[in-house]
Amino acid sequence: MKKTCQKLDIHHIQDLAAISKAEGFPYPISEDVARVYCQSREANAPGVQTYGIFEDDKLVSVMTATFCPVFPCEDSPSGRITHISGAYTLPDCRHRRYATELLTAIEADAEAFGADYLCCDSTADGLYLRFGMYPTSDDETRMWKRISY
Repeated sequence: MKKTCQKLDIHHIQDLAAISKAEGFPYPISEDVARVYCQSREANAPGVQTYGIFEDDKLVSVMTATFCPVFPCEDSPSGRITHISGAYTLPDCRHRRYATELLTAIEADAEAFGADYLCCDSTADGLYLRFGMYPTSDDETRMWKRISY
């Protein structure tokens, strides 16, 4: 089996629309919506980027990141963060560490973007804790990881 991890681009619009119809995906998305998530962005530019794992040229796992400018502050002197969302892996392809591989790719791009933090809103605490993220408080699902110092 050939496996690749890559940023989705305009060539993957149909792939993203197709995986969105799979069991457990939050909601099906149209090709018009998929087009928004399948645009290559420059490393230092804000915007949305979806990453995917392909097995034998079939998209089996996705994760989206939004590279955001925010107001600079003590905790975020660069005024840049990267927010992770939209994580999904086909049921038959789970437990292969694909989410970790996607997080690693996003973290590398977040560093190139100059982000101070990775963050996400998730109840998948185990995945994000293993990746070095931590909750902001005991009763919150927002997870953070400082990536620049």
